[in-house]
Amino acid sequence: MIFSFALEFEDEKTMRAAVKKLWDGLKITGEIEVNRLSDGRWRIDVHAESTVRESTIEALGGTRVKARSAVARI
Repeated sequence: MIFSFALEFEDEKTMRAAVKKLWDGLKITGEIEVNRLSDGRWRIDVHAESTVRESTIEALGGTRVKARSAVARI
């Protein structure tokens, strides 16, 4: 089962800290997609191989937004 969520950040430094915490601190496995938005903010889409608690997601900072699908549409 894949657990997906997305966060948007105002600056690159905060986004990088969240990604580092996911990979190194929480040992999240799966995929993390990082994109710079046209308005200068940053977005991460996380597709984790295990469930991530809401409190853990909130502790990453950023603003929670709707995640993109992890499944490719043909």
